[in-house]
Amino acid sequence: MKKPSDPKETWDTQREKIIGLGERSLRKTYYPELQQKLDELERFRALLDQSNDCIFLLKVPSLTFVDVNESACRQLGCSRQEVLSLPLEKFFPEEAAARVRELVAFGHAEGKDQDMITTHLSKCSGGGLPVEITIRLVNFNKDLYGVAVARDISERKRAEKVLLENSRMLRDMELARQIQLSLLPTAPPELPGIRLAGCCVPAAHVGGDYYDYYKREDGKVDLVVADVSGHSIGAALMTAEARSVMRAQVHLFGSTGEILASLNNILYEDLNHAELFITLFYVKYDTITRTLTYSNAGHVPPLLFRDSDALCRELDADGLILGVRKEVAFEEKQLLMQEGDVLLIYTDGITESRNSAGELFGLARLCSILTAGHGDSPQAIIDTVLREVSAFTGTTVLEDDVTMIVLKVA
Repeated sequence: MKKPSDPKETWDTQREKIIGLGERSLRKTYYPELQQKLDELERFRALLDQSNDCIFLLKVPSLTFVDVNESACRQLGCSRQEVLSLPLEKFFPEEAAARVRELVAFGHAEGKDQDMITTHLSKCSGGGLPVEITIRLVNFNKDLYGVAVARDISERKRAEKVLLENSRMLRDMELARQIQLSLLPTAPPELPGIRLAGCCVPAAHVGGDYYDYYKREDGKVDLVVADVSGHSIGAALMTAEARSVMRAQVHLFGSTGEILASLNNILYEDLNHAELFITLFYVKYDTITRTLTYSNAGHVPPLLFRDSDALCRELDADGLILGVRKEVAFEEKQLLMQEGDVLLIYTDGITESRNSAGELFGLARLCSILTAGHGDSPQAIIDTVLREVSAFTGTTVLEDDVTMIVLKVA
């Protein structure tokens, strides 16, 4: 290279050549790599800003904010400049800030470089954002920093609250179920000349079905099967109330019709306010005379299988559903039972059970079961009905409670 003093080539000319050579060299070697790194940095920054997490970079040990992503600014309602100018305690509660300072002070000595904190971040506009913060200590160019990633857990908190409420509700419903089942008879009364069995299978935790026996001193026994509309706690409470009223009234009247009329008048106001109603079939059986007396309050008619003619027929009597209006008269009917006769009092949860095709179990199937099994014990008949209904419905969930009483004349 010629010296600048060379008269044939001025210094300015040589300088321009050197600069040009430098630019061409930079453009050929360093500039593409630098531009690639800058592009990567921009893409990385864009990813951080689009993240749903709040990301903070803190200087250690001062714990001042060095950088923050756009998502944090958006969720906290602050500008980037505001975040960087404010102390840690502005956003982190005292307990969470203390955990961060503890990690910074003792983390490395204890071999611990990260921590997870469930807390909330304070917003600039007021209020808080429930978060789960993961903070990690990292080294950049021999300097120590803290990287805090805060994830919004609002939805998780809401889901946990719903789950807790549902769990509490399930516990309450299970308790209600146990109480309701405890109100059912533990065993049928033993009386000469008849055999009895009963069951109640709620479709849900609590139901509106109920059955009971009332043994009298003169060799008579009363049977009742009731169905309160609905399957809610309200229906269960009304079932319990009806049971209490019936037990208080049953020995005050000799007529089944009078018992239902009294029950209707007493329960009318409560049923009307609750927008519920009750269907009920009431039977009085005299074991000495074999006389069956019965009244119906809008309930499905029971089935009677007569051994003498091998026929299955319905028993019915006129009577309105309980809770529709006051001062209702209920028809009372009687018949003489014979040895081998079987009476099945049930709720419509049996006949209205559906299979996967939407087909009803129906009365004909129930009659067939009673006809085929009339020689069995009352409990065996009940077991067969339950088994056949279960087989018919398959995986279809029961939509209504299933309740039965079977009386068989020995």
